[in-house]
Amino acid sequence: MFVLSNGNHHLENIKTTNMKKLIILFTLTCLLSNLNAQVKPDQNIQKPMTDTELAQHYQQKGKNQKKTAWWLLGGGAGLFAAGVLLVSSVDDWEEGGNFLTGSGAVLVGTVSMIASIPVFISGSKNKGRAEILLKQHNIPLSLDSKRNIPVRSLGIGITISK
Repeated sequence: MFVLSNGNHHLENIKTTNMKKLIILFTLTCLLSNLNAQVKPDQNIQKPMTDTELAQHYQQKGKNQKKTAWWLLGGGAGLFAAGVLLVSSVDDWEEGGNFLTGSGAVLVGTVSMIASIPVFISGSKNKGRAEILLKQHNIPLSLDSKRNIPVRSLGIGITISK
């Protein structure tokens, strides 16, 4: 960035201004890279769950998902039925208020019933995960903790990869 002028005074001002900008830019870059690397200490450090606690978590999650899926299925079926009743009760096709409302209810009910399928599947998967975690441990056969009898099981392991 050379500027031709009668004196070198103007050229020196441009050099010092550019140098100041470079120093400020370098300083800000260093500060921002350090700020990005800072880690905020976590106040609620969570300890890892045991297998039994994890199994209970999966069981509860599976139950909640199944309950949500039943609500979606039941609510969707109700909306679908109400929509069909509204559409079938339309006598005057020029007045489309009930027809549009009924059609919307049928559509929302159908989507809700379809949306319940993956929630059912997810709930079943979480239930299965809980069962697998519980099968790996001794299951108490009585409520008395002094009389826990270990239940042994036999399984076959198949190696899939090398």
